[in-house]
Amino acid sequence: MLENLKLSLITGISILTALSLGILLHINSLFYASIAAMVVAQSCHKKVIQLGIKRLYGTVIGALIGLFFYHYLPHSNYIYALGIFLVVFICSNFLKAPSNMAGIVFLAISTNLGGVSSFFYAFHRIIDTSVGIISAIIVTVIFKFLENKFIK
Repeated sequence: MLENLKLSLITGISILTALSLGILLHINSLFYASIAAMVVAQSCHKKVIQLGIKRLYGTVIGALIGLFFYHYLPHSNYIYALGIFLVVFICSNFLKAPSNMAGIVFLAISTNLGGVSSFFYAFHRIIDTSVGIISAIIVTVIFKFLENKFIK
C-alpha cells in the first residue's frame, strides 16, 4: 500500500512538473510531455533514469524512421506496417527499449502531419518527451532524497 501511494505521488507530481515546465518553456505539446512523465514515473530513481533514457532513444528512433518513411517512401498502409515492424524490431532487439512511444512517434510523423513540417514535428516530439522524462527523473530523485533525509 505504501509503495503504491509513493508511486501515485511521484506520478502525479511528475505530471504537474512536466505541465508546468512545458508551459514555462512554451513546448509544442503538453500532451506528449505528460505521457512521457507518466510512462517513466517509478518509485526507484535508478529505474526511472534507465527507463527515461530508453524512452528517449525510442522517441528518437521513431522520429528518424518516421521522417525517412514520410520523405522517401510511398504513403500506404503496407509501408506504415513495415515502418512499425522496423521500429519495434530496432527498439526490442538493439536498444532493449520500449517500442510503444517510438511507434506512436513514427505513426504521427509518417501518417498524420496535416501541413506541419515533418522536421519541426519530429524535433518537437523529442523535446516534449524530454521535458516529461526530465520531470519524472527530477521528481523521483527529489522524492528519494527527501525519503532518505526524513527516514534516517
